Amino acid sequence: MPRIFKVLTIIALFTIAGCSNSIDQNEDENNDIKTENFSFIGTIKEISGNRAIVSATIFENNPEGDVFVDLSVNNKQSFKVGDKVKVGFDGTVRESNPAQINTLSVELVD
Repeated sequence: MPRIFKVLTIIALFTIAGCSNSIDQNEDENNDIKTENFSFIGTIKEISGNRAIVSATIFENNPEGDVFVDLSVNNKQSFKVGDKVKVGFDGTVRESNPAQINTLSVELVD
């Protein structure tokens, strides 16, 4: 009986080890999408400290909406309400009201 128990234990360990080392190709593809940079152009509606609410269309064919933008990524420029800005972000949009993004860059647009 102890020998059967040892064999079953070894088989179970190999099964667990084999499953834990598998790589999901979809997971790799999702990581590539997250590292791609996206941008949009919008108008600053409100500023509070280093954060602004920008009215913009984040993705094509979506309605315009408000987005929280972190202005601290560009300390070289000063921004004011009504400025038109180009915002770069990592593609992640958190569903809240207003939406939140991971801001990578902010610059004034003429």
